[in-house]
Amino acid sequence: MKWFVNLGMQFKNKLSKSNPTQDLIDLKKGRQLYLASKFHDAILHLDVAVSSGLDISVYELRAKCFQKLNHHYKAIEDFDKVIEDNPLKFLNYYRRAISKNAVFDLQGQIEDLHNCIYYYKKSKNIKSNILKNLERDLLTAENYVDGIKNNIASIHNVSYVEIKNLITDCLIQIKRIKIRTRRFNSQRNRKILLES
Repeated sequence: MKWFVNLGMQFKNKLSKSNPTQDLIDLKKGRQLYLASKFHDAILHLDVAVSSGLDISVYELRAKCFQKLNHHYKAIEDFDKVIEDNPLKFLNYYRRAISKNAVFDLQGQIEDLHNCIYYYKKSKNIKSNILKNLERDLLTAENYVDGIKNNIASIHNVSYVEIKNLITDCLIQIKRIKIRTRRFNSQRNRKILLES
């Protein structure tokens, strides 16, 4: 048994002596392959970059690759790490919600969409298309929930009222954001007109 432990230590030592230059090359190559839609190959390079302990953004890129390949459980694991490192980046909640939807985690999906909206409101990086996508996904989920109203507890282990309230709250928050954005834009346009 001692030989097995020693073998594991030798292997661990070889891994810990990675080449930082090679690790950066793997990260760069992984990005290039991702952009070229060669997701399997990208993951091979990103795995090396992850094992070397490079920046957390490697997990985000690898999670996107996993999503493209429909390996949603792996994508969720990587997004968990990314969100743990930076919980304020709202897009990662949205991306994780996509994977949770794919694995039929309805409650997890809606909670992630809710968190995405919450951090979107706090962000200065406003993107209007994300609101459209959030609203579309929530309306789709709402239609699904209404369709399985009587069986939702047995299928998703969540009560109809609980999930319906969460969806409704999310949709209300999106409407408030849209109203606030319109107000802000009209005030800004008036200010520009007065200055000219």
